[in-house]
Amino acid sequence: MTTASSSDAPVRQPAVAAARPDAAALRRLLPAAVLAAIVVAFLLSSPTVSRLTFSETGQWTSYAVEPAVSSGLMFGGAVVVATGILLARRHPVWATAVTLLPFVSYPWVGWWAYGWLLGLVAVAVLAAVDRPRRAAVPAFAAVAVAAWYCASPVLASVPIGVTDAGSGLGFRAYTFVAHAVAVAAATSLAAAAGSAARSRARTRDAAAQEQNALAVASAVAERARLAHDLHDVVAHHVSLVVVRAESAPYQHPGLDDEARAVLAAVAADGREALAELRQVLTVLRRSEGPGLAPQPGARDVDALVAAARDAGQEVRVTGSWRDIDEPTGYVLYRVVQECLTNARRHAFGEPVDVQLRSDARGVGLLVRNAVPEPVRAVVPGRGLVGMRERVEALGGLLDVRTVGGQFVVEALLPDGAPDDRPGATRGGRA
Repeated sequence: MTTASSSDAPVRQPAVAAARPDAAALRRLLPAAVLAAIVVAFLLSSPTVSRLTFSETGQWTSYAVEPAVSSGLMFGGAVVVATGILLARRHPVWATAVTLLPFVSYPWVGWWAYGWLLGLVAVAVLAAVDRPRRAAVPAFAAVAVAAWYCASPVLASVPIGVTDAGSGLGFRAYTFVAHAVAVAAATSLAAAAGSAARSRARTRDAAAQEQNALAVASAVAERARLAHDLHDVVAHHVSLVVVRAESAPYQHPGLDDEARAVLAAVAADGREALAELRQVLTVLRRSEGPGLAPQPGARDVDALVAAARDAGQEVRVTGSWRDIDEPTGYVLYRVVQECLTNARRHAFGEPVDVQLRSDARGVGLLVRNAVPEPVRAVVPGRGLVGMRERVEALGGLLDVRTVGGQFVVEALLPDGAPDDRPGATRGGRA
């Protein structure tokens, strides 16, 4: 014989957080919020019990609980269970522990709310959406609570009143099997839904990567075509310069030895420019394959400076670079090359100071040369623009300025230490 009296408890709405989560976090939280709302609604619609009398193996047991305590237990349990459900996707084990907390009140009040068990099932369902193995702990806890419910005369509060696992004494096997099958079915369906969602996400990612690959391939093809056109135009005029420089001694036999040496140097520089132009074009057209010449790097700066000195340019180099990877070394080589070229064009005869730097910020250089009086402003041409684009493409910084009658170029790139990467080069000191 069981009698129970019920009372309603006021519901306080939780405060809305001021900070609004981003869209991805909101989508992830939405299923947990929906399940928490369902379980809380189930709990708050279940009656609270202030007096309970039942017979256990022929012995009568009575519980008397203050209505305020009973109502507080129901409301507090709803808050605790909702918190556990909201934690389920991040920390399923901790969520299980939190959701089990209301059950510790049973020895003092003699009843429990069936919605607490539903909270454990909700935690298992949410954990299974992410990974099936994450649902092991909450699913086991739910089955264990169901076994306890079916093995003893435990009374649970449901929206229609207070009930037990079934008539008769002893273990209610059919009720337990029904609970276990329900928990297994819910977690299995949730795991299947999560797997399907992840599969769709991978399909979308693959499609996006395919589109990006097509766009990159189109851009590379267009860039190669433009580079080919540029090669045809520039190579034509540079070839003319080389031919004229080489044929000038024969067309003008009266040239002295110094003029012949200058023309030979012009022809050599022109042939070198053509070789580098063809090399850049080859790299643009083919990302890998046999027959590609290696790109210049940090170790080639010595030869670059030596060639400038042979051409009559005074270059002073200080400092050194530590081990850097090939992309960083290539960019630094091009920066030095452009600086030396600018100095020859705009300040011929002026010494050039090149300081190689390696510190905690990264690797870089500082190039300085005097600027003739009529030329004081920095006018960014194609060379400076290209140099800046190369440096910034690797996440570096480039500063070009005139200070105290000197043209200063300062470049800094992130640490390009190669570690164990293949193909790394060692920067040196010229």
